[in-house]
Amino acid sequence: MRIDIDLVRRIERSSAAFAAQQAEAIAAIAPESGAIAESFDGGSLIAGGRGRYVNRAMGVGLGGTSADDVVAAIDSFYGERGMPPSLELSPWTDPAIVRLLGTNGYRIDWFRNVYVAALPVWVTQPIEPHVIEPVTAATVPVRQAILAGDAAIGTDARRISDEMCETGLVLPGALDFLALVGGEAAACGSLNTADGIGWIGGAATLATHRGLGLQTALIAHRLRLAHELGCDLAAATTLPNGQSAHNILRLGFQLLYTQVVLTKPA
Repeated sequence: MRIDIDLVRRIERSSAAFAAQQAEAIAAIAPESGAIAESFDGGSLIAGGRGRYVNRAMGVGLGGTSADDVVAAIDSFYGERGMPPSLELSPWTDPAIVRLLGTNGYRIDWFRNVYVAALPVWVTQPIEPHVIEPVTAATVPVRQAILAGDAAIGTDARRISDEMCETGLVLPGALDFLALVGGEAAACGSLNTADGIGWIGGAATLATHRGLGLQTALIAHRLRLAHELGCDLAAATTLPNGQSAHNILRLGFQLLYTQVVLTKPA
């Protein structure tokens, strides 16, 4: 796949739009979170709320806004909410913005990889068949238990993970799935679409059922569904050396670029 600025802009714009929708969903189910998203420079300034997964600007730095205005907007948006200003950047970001962030105290926080696949991609299913079914209001607690992993009930980590699962009930176009083994739910995954791109995420497998090809089956199912829904691309983000990265590289995705998340310490 040819990588150019148009493709990068589309990926960044789509990712920001999806995250903004998630913030709106969090605001709907947890008004006390203060979750909010504002469009800016072709992307979004996103505050999911303290402790939530996304409290950073996404998709900015490619829209032609001046470096001074970009940095000022991020400082203001997060400063007003008592949060450290933060944003994720692609390697295609305007160099003037990168320089100004450095002189204004922003520091590297972490990295994540962006992967993409041109659809259709037909993934061979595992030899052993698995049943995949949509998550319903009745099975949301089942998905919550799988996705939370070792996070104990009553902890902030479990509460936030459970909250994210609940957003699937109000997030436009959200599609969440369970993979069943012997009639019991053992793994989960999600598909969300924005700007003709199907975003693959929300993956987790119970420790007792790993190695059975459940995530391969879930990814294959979502790739086919994304194509049926009219998407011409599928995308995913992962930590550079996580298991999810290994899974999707085996299934037709290519590494598009690595993002850096910059944060201004309090």
